[in-house]
Amino acid sequence: MIKNEVLVSPYGNQYEVLEFLGKGTFGQVVKAWKKGTSEIVAIKILKKHPSYARQGQIEVSILSRLSNENAEEFNFVRAFECFQHKHHTCLVFEMLEQNLYDFLKQNKFTPLPLNSIRPIVQQVLTALLKLKSLGLIHADLKPENIMLVDPTNQPFRVKVIDFGSASHRSKAVTNTYLQSRYYRAPEIILGLPFREAIDMWSLGCVIAELFLGWPLYPGSSEYDQIRFIVQTQGLPPTEMLEKAAKLHRFFKEMKADMSGPVQPTYYRMKTIEEYEASGVHVKSKETRKYIFTFLDDISRVCYGFESDPIEQICDRLDRQEFVDILKKMLVLNQDFRLTPLEGLEHKFVTMSHLHAYVNTNYFRTGMKRMEVCVRRPTAVVNSSSQIFRGADPSTPIAQSMLNDECGRKHYCFLPGKNHLFSSPNNNRVTKRFNSASLFRISVIDADLEILLQKHMTALQ
Repeated sequence: MIKNEVLVSPYGNQYEVLEFLGKGTFGQVVKAWKKGTSEIVAIKILKKHPSYARQGQIEVSILSRLSNENAEEFNFVRAFECFQHKHHTCLVFEMLEQNLYDFLKQNKFTPLPLNSIRPIVQQVLTALLKLKSLGLIHADLKPENIMLVDPTNQPFRVKVIDFGSASHRSKAVTNTYLQSRYYRAPEIILGLPFREAIDMWSLGCVIAELFLGWPLYPGSSEYDQIRFIVQTQGLPPTEMLEKAAKLHRFFKEMKADMSGPVQPTYYRMKTIEEYEASGVHVKSKETRKYIFTFLDDISRVCYGFESDPIEQICDRLDRQEFVDILKKMLVLNQDFRLTPLEGLEHKFVTMSHLHAYVNTNYFRTGMKRMEVCVRRPTAVVNSSSQIFRGADPSTPIAQSMLNDECGRKHYCFLPGKNHLFSSPNNNRVTKRFNSASLFRISVIDADLEILLQKHMTALQ
């Protein structure tokens, strides 16, 4: 591919290559001009090799499925079309500004304040919530795959990109080489069955990196990766280790020195010497900037210099909740790891732990940053209804699900109604509404949608 080369799609669109944005094992990404318009796009051009072509087909199928969703609402990159150019698969996307890694690099890896990390967490959790509802696993969440949309006009508005490693939960294959190493979940390292929870682990590693300005677990090998995790978080549960296909690569099985016919088994990490003696080609290295004995220790890093005592209290409370959500994202056993919905309801995201400090600069700055998370309706809502904007966000208001002119579903507050149906689902809706102070929220899950449809007549 050369500069000024024109790529022609079978749909009549012509794209002139303006510059090269980056390359990887998959191929390269170019910035291009859609001729005859003012539109600038990003085009991912895959290598000709059959394995990349197959992976490209998977990515296209995932993007096709996501195209039926509201990319703006769920914070995915918008894909426009896919075509072949000189036997290369070309995927055309909206042009986004900068990925989080380049943003950190540009700012000399300066840690981000929590008020800037929070909207990123909320938006990526929203994307993961939708992926989970579709049974999809992203499998390569990292700073490079989280893009700032428009840092000047929408600070910390982000979208998730690169579904080249994505798969459906039902097609997840144990022992598959997945996820970039720094963000790789323990179940992947150990060769265990996995599901969407691997993305939550990756998000935890990403937000820790944003807070520290340096990766939390920057292993130069899988051994170092699991060694760093164990040094900070302890050994994985025995039930995980006993089922791990790659157990003996990293751990030694030991017998407890006890009298009796049966001696209990326990496991320990191989020492660096034991690991290197097994014939590996990658030497163990110390690459961490911060070495934590416990994840709680993170709260003591990168303290700000707030002079006002009340602002200091806000910072301390926020750090506590940040570490809490981080620990829940980084639970070693995926069965007990935070879910996207739980994350969206966490105090760190909702800022409910700061409601006693609404008049502080800290709180006001946090709320201002979170404005990018509110997706306003982009189409006219069905004219037979009205959005009740005068509602006090702390008051439960009956809601109705309506289709707008683009076919998207919206919840609208109904004037004259002052209650929700008594159900766990509706309580969840009310909780989201109270904490986020939104006019409109999205369908959380299929059960909720069915519930509202069932009671539509009564609501009206």
